[in-house]
Amino acid sequence: MKKAQNIVLFLSVLLFIGLAYISRFNVYQTDDYFCSYAARKLGLVQCFIDTYTTWGGRYFGYSLNMFNPVFYDSKNIVPKIYPVFLMLSFIGVSALNFKEYFNYSTKESLKKGFLLFFFYTMLLVSLPEHYFWITGSNIYFVPVILSGILLWFFKKYEDSKQKIWFYLSSLLIIILMGSNEILALIIEGILVLSYYQKRNRENLFLMMLGTAFLLVCFLAPGNFNRMGEVENGMVKWLKRIALLGADTAYVGLKVIAVLPLFIKVFEEDLKKITTQITCKKSALFWYVSFLPLLFTSYILTSIARQFESILFYFLLTSSLLLYFKFERIKRFWWVSLLIVFLPELKVFPAKYSYFNIDFNGENIVKELLTTDLNEYEREMNERIDNIKNSSQDSVVVDKIKEVPRVLYMDEMASVKEQETYVNDQLQKYFNKKYIRTKE
Repeated sequence: MKKAQNIVLFLSVLLFIGLAYISRFNVYQTDDYFCSYAARKLGLVQCFIDTYTTWGGRYFGYSLNMFNPVFYDSKNIVPKIYPVFLMLSFIGVSALNFKEYFNYSTKESLKKGFLLFFFYTMLLVSLPEHYFWITGSNIYFVPVILSGILLWFFKKYEDSKQKIWFYLSSLLIIILMGSNEILALIIEGILVLSYYQKRNRENLFLMMLGTAFLLVCFLAPGNFNRMGEVENGMVKWLKRIALLGADTAYVGLKVIAVLPLFIKVFEEDLKKITTQITCKKSALFWYVSFLPLLFTSYILTSIARQFESILFYFLLTSSLLLYFKFERIKRFWWVSLLIVFLPELKVFPAKYSYFNIDFNGENIVKELLTTDLNEYEREMNERIDNIKNSSQDSVVVDKIKEVPRVLYMDEMASVKEQETYVNDQLQKYFNKKYIRTKE
C-alpha cells in the first residue's frame, strides 16, 4: 500500500504543479464575457430573473457567474489564480474530511487530499471546462468543493449536536440544489437514504428541504424554454434506452479502469469504513449513482462535463462495494497506473468522439512539452485588444494559431461561417455589430 501511495502522491504533486503552471496562461473565455455583460446591463436582480425564466434553474451557479470580474480585471489576473485557488480548496476540504472522519494528523490528511485530487483529475471528462473556464468551474468544480464542506458540516453536527452546524448544512443544501442538476440528484439520493436509514426529525427536514429546492431548480421556466423538439413515441424511448446503456458503459469502464489503484491507495480508509457500515448499506448508496444516469438518458443527454460528478461519486461508492466483495482487485493496481497515462482511446467516429475514454494524463504532458503557452496567451490578448480598441462596428481578427489542449478555448466562426454563440457573446460585450475571424 505504501509503495502505491508514494507513487500516486508523487504524481499528484507533479500534476498540481503542472496544472498551476498551465494556469499562468489562462484567459477569459466565451460565457465569462456574456455573464459580465448581462449583469452590468440588467443589474443582478433582473439578470437572475431573466436567467431563471429563459435559461435554466441553476439559481446559485448562474448567480455566481454574474460576479465574473472580466470587466474590472484588465490585467487578466483572476483566470490565472482562480483555478489554483479551487484546486487547493479541493485538496484542503478533502483533508478536512479525512481529519474529521478518520482522525488523521494534519500532515496525513493533506497527503490523502492530494491522493484524492489525482483520481478526481484523471476522471474528468473535460479538464479545460472544469478547471480553467471560470464559468464552467463555478457550475461544476465549486459545487464539488461545497459538497465536501457539507460532508464536514454533517460530521461536526453528528459529533457536537450544536445547531449551528445543522443550520449551515441546511444552507449548503439550498445552495447545492441550485448549482447543477446532476450533483443535486446525487445529494437528493443521499438525503433520502439517510432518512430511510435513520428516521429522525433532522433527517426528515433535510430531505424535505432538499426536495423543495430540487424542484425549484428542475421546474425553472428556463429549463422548459430551452427544450428542443425531439421525436415522439417509441423512437424517443429507444434513444433513451440506448443512451442509458452507452452512458452507463462509459462511466463503468472509466471507473473500473482506476478502481484497483484507488482501492490499493485508500485500502486503510476503506477498511475502517467497512467496520462501521454493512455491505447492504454501501450498496444502497452505490445505487444513487444511477439516479442521475436515468435523468440524463431521459432528457437525451450523452457524455459531457456534467458526468464528472457521477464519475467521482461512482468511484467512491464502487470502491467500498468492491472492497466488501472483491478486495483482491487491488493486486492489479499497477495496471491501473499504466492505464491512466495511456493516450485517448479513439474507437468512435468524430460524431460520437465524446465516448472515447481519456484520463487526461497524456494531454497534460503534451501541453507542457509541446504547446507554446506564451504564444497562445499573446494571441488571445492581442485579439481582445484589437476588438476593444477598434472604432469600427465590424471587426475581423486573426484565428488563434497556437491552440492549447488543456486550457479552455472555443474559437469563433469565420467570415464565411454562420455566427456562433462565441461571436454573439463578444459582440454584445464589446458593443459591436459584427466580429469574425479571418478565413
